[in-house]
Order: sequence, then structure tokens, then C-alpha cells
Amino acid sequence: MTHKEVANSIIEQIGGKENINNAWHCMTRLRFDIKDEKKVNYSALEKISKVVGTKYQSEQLQVVIGTDVADYFAPIAKELGLDEDGTQSSNEKKGIVSLFMDTVSGVFGPIVPAIAGAGMIKGLMAGLVALNVISNQTDTFLVIDMIASGVFTFLPFFVAASAARIFKTNQYLAVAIAATLQFPTMTNAVAAGDVSEFLLFNIIPVPVFNYAGTVIPIIFAVLALSYIYRWVDKIMPQALKTVFTPTLSLFIAGLVTLTIIGPISIHLGNLLADGVAWLFSISPVLAGIIVGAIRPISIFTGLHHAMTPIALQNFANQGYDMLMPMMFMANMAITGATAAIYTKVKTKEEKTIVFSSAVSGILGITEPALFGILSKYKKAFLAATIGSSVASAFISFFGVRLYGYILSSIFSLPAYIGEYFIFAVLGILIALILSFVLTYMMVPAATTEEDIPNEINLHAVASGTYIPLEDVSDEVFSSKMMGDGFAIEPLDGSVYAPVRGIVTTVFPSKHAIGIRTANGIEVLVHMGIDTVSLGGEGFDVLVKEGDSVTTDTKLAQMDLAKLREYGKATVIIVLITNMDRVAKISPIPSVEGQHAAGALLENVDLI
Repeated sequence: MTHKEVANSIIEQIGGKENINNAWHCMTRLRFDIKDEKKVNYSALEKISKVVGTKYQSEQLQVVIGTDVADYFAPIAKELGLDEDGTQSSNEKKGIVSLFMDTVSGVFGPIVPAIAGAGMIKGLMAGLVALNVISNQTDTFLVIDMIASGVFTFLPFFVAASAARIFKTNQYLAVAIAATLQFPTMTNAVAAGDVSEFLLFNIIPVPVFNYAGTVIPIIFAVLALSYIYRWVDKIMPQALKTVFTPTLSLFIAGLVTLTIIGPISIHLGNLLADGVAWLFSISPVLAGIIVGAIRPISIFTGLHHAMTPIALQNFANQGYDMLMPMMFMANMAITGATAAIYTKVKTKEEKTIVFSSAVSGILGITEPALFGILSKYKKAFLAATIGSSVASAFISFFGVRLYGYILSSIFSLPAYIGEYFIFAVLGILIALILSFVLTYMMVPAATTEEDIPNEINLHAVASGTYIPLEDVSDEVFSSKMMGDGFAIEPLDGSVYAPVRGIVTTVFPSKHAIGIRTANGIEVLVHMGIDTVSLGGEGFDVLVKEGDSVTTDTKLAQMDLAKLREYGKATVIIVLITNMDRVAKISPIPSVEGQHAAGALLENVDLI
């Protein structure tokens, strides 16, 4: 049965939509506030595929599903007209930077092959031109450059289609917004330079900007489109939706993009450029530190284009520029961090992607490395930023400069020949080596099947008394509907990880945390019984999704006094939820009684 079919069956056996006041879910259970329990057909409900068990407690009907409960709640929420994300929507754990980078990574992931291929061609051609092997004025160069530059010139189109998938809106309308930004009326006005803005309805200014190769404007434009489309579709009569929903959505989103989103994004870039110019006026070394630090993130967001006019103006005004060498250092730092990831990944496919991205980076095209690799490894991104900052500060101290515009690739080295050449070479080595070493030290290696043991150990999550799972007062846990494991009655509120692994889930109400081990075992740490109703009160979670944890890692702090004040049991349950992977769980001989946090309690043999 599909998720929707299961959801509809559950609603039907509960007594239909008219018998449900509200619905939500916790880590493993669907929870319903129902009008009349007598209308619930428990026998039929428990026969539904994926329903592990049912329970009526605290005036709630609980339907036990498992850790994939959210997949079944979504169609239930849609049917009932509720928030599809349930309680998770308003309590997102991710920080703004992580959320932003994850979104950009999701947008760019599918288009990395196009960027990587075009980047490789573009870098090689630039290198051949720099070495005077070919001229950039020949027809051959122009034809190949069309192949290489098309992706970057019309990058907004690629980003629009991919962003529409992430933001769940119409892809063709998203591409239409990108086409709006790069329509010849706009690009010709930019090229001519004699028009600064158009006047819409003779009142509203539409600024003229060059949006070719930009990223941020179109991502925010498609995000806006997703909300506009849903709003228009909601208010539009059914008979008019086919024609007028896309018409109004495109018109409104296009106007918002041209008048607000696009200009604001461009002004962000100009603000960055003005800041860089100001830094140079104070101290080149300070500029090196700061520009080197912000260069990787500016490339990542597409705001790096704002630096190019400053460099060109420097060439015109003083005959040289010190900003472009810093761009070179940033590219090399990004390359070094990417090269280090090659030593961390295991599969042939991953190594191929990382290798091509590193080669593209050393040739001056870093988008494949940034969007395809470093956005997934945030510590590597940090290492690249540090390497870029240190190397840029170094070359700034010695006054490294360029006397002509050139792509920042390894083939650009001949342009530095002269009194600053040795410092440029040393800067490259610093950028490459430092970012490589830092990434190698900070990013853990991926595991392969050969690395993974066929057993795990479950450790005490708190100092306290061991309780066999069957003795827990909650029937869902004691009957082992959700899996097997143990419980601890804690002496204090410190809660530690029972295994080494990665945090996969931190429930918004903070009472439960999911961890996945290297061998794929899903371990649930459930703090207290029926504590989801507290909405996070009494819990201070100290980890976030994606964190690596060991048995020494403190996951959370429980306020035991507050839980008791609310009449909640403070017992901590540790469960393995994918028991199909488990052959046997064996408690250690001396498991009864009190144990310190981190003590070995159970051995788990895997299938």
C-alpha cells in the first residue's frame, strides 16, 4: 500500500475526518484528538499495513507506525487540511547558514555535471591562451568557448529548473522567470549602458542589471514564485485555474523579481564591492585577511561578480590590481580542500566527481567544487576559507599584484613573473597545503562495507538503574512494538549517546533523538514517557542533525524535577528500531542494578 492509501485507511478506521479534531505525530506515533472513541475500529486499524499497534492514553488515540511516521502523517495532514510537516514545521533545528547551504547544495546537485564539464573545458582553454598555445581571437577558440561558457552565461536557467524542484513549484514558470531576467531587452540595455531603468506604468522603476551567471536572484525569485503560485491557486476558482493560475503567478512573480528581488541581490554584491575597496584603503593585509575569508562564500552565493569591476577599475586607474591575486588564492584553497575530500570518499563514482572538481578548480573554475563537493562537507568549506584567508594575507603583505586581467587558474602563473613571482608561488602552496591539511584533519573518512563491524554495543545513556524494556510502563515500548533495547531510570539529567554514529533526527519537542550507526542501525533515545505533550519544556538538546556522536557525547540535559512536576515518568528508553537487521541482543551478565553513564549494557549481533 502507498503512504496515501495507508493514511486514508487509518482515517477511515478512526471514524472518518468528522471524528478527528486534530492530528500530529511524535517520533514513532501518529496522535489523534478524536471526538468519540467508540467510533474507532481498533481491530481493523491494527490490521492496516504499517500499523504496528494502537493505544488510547491521555485522551489521545496513538497509532504506532515507526520512525518513518512523518511519511504517513503528510497525506493525513493533507486530507485533514493541516500543516503537512506537523509539529516539525515551526521548530526547525537547523541554523540559517546550514539551511541556506543545504538549499543551495540541493539546487546545484543535479546540475553539477553540466558545470563540471563546462568548467573543465573553460579552464583548459584559458590555460592554453595563457601559455600562448592558441589565440582567443581564432574561430576555433570562439566555437569552443561557446560550448564552455553557455552554462555559466545562462546559469539562471539551470538554477531555476532545479530550484523549482526544491521549492515544489512549476519548473516551466521558474524557467520563464529566468528568461525574464535575461531577455534581450534587459541584456541589450546593459550592453548599451545608456538606460539605467525602465518605468513600469510610468511610475514603478525597473532597474537595469546584468543577471547573466547570477545565482542568488533566481533562487529567491523561484522561492517567491512557489508562494505566489500556491496563493493564486488557492483563491482561483476551479474553472479558471488552468489558464489564470500560471498567468497571474508569472506576472506577479516576474514583477516582484524585476523590481525587488533582482535589484536587492545586485545591491548586495555592490555593497560587498564597496566594502572591499574601503578595506584596501585602510590596509592591504587586512584586506587580504577579510577578502580571502569572504571570497569562497561570495563565489558560493554568486556575489563574487561584484569584485571584477573593482579589479578592472584598478587596472584603469593605477595600472595594477591586488584583488585578483586574492581570487587566485581562494581558488587554490578551494582546490586543496576538494583534493583532501578525494582521500575521504570511498566509491569510484564519488572519487571521479571529486577528482574532476579538483582539476576544474586548479584550472580556475571552482563552482563544481563548491556546489558539488564543499557544500556537502561544511568543515572542508571552513578549511578552504581559512586557507584562502591566510594565503591572501601572505601575498598582500608582500604586495603581490597583477598588471592585466586574467583567469585565476594555475595557468595564470606566467602573468606573475617578475619581482612578486616567488611570493605568488608561496601563496599558492600555502593555500593548497593548508586547506588540504585542515580538511584532512577535520573531515572523517567515509566507511565501506569492509570497515563496518557486524555488531554494536549499547551503552548507558545516563547514570542510573537498568530497566528491562518489558518492565517499562508504556505498553508501546514494553511490548517491543517499536523495537528492542533497554531503559534507564536516571539519577541526574545528563543524557549521553548510547552508540557511536550520526544524529539523524532531533524531534522538535526535544524529547527524542535518532542516531544511525556506521552499519546502518537506527537507535532511538526517548526521554521520558508521553513527554511530547510538553513541547520541549524540560529538555535542553545539545546536538543537532548531522552531528557525529560517541558514547562520550552529551546529547541533552533533562530537567527531572520539571518532568515530575508535570507527572511524567523520567525513564529514558533506548531502542533499536530496525530490528530486521538484528540477530540477537545480549545483556551483559551484570546488567542489573545501577551503572555509570557510558557503561556497556547490551551486545547486539547483526544479521
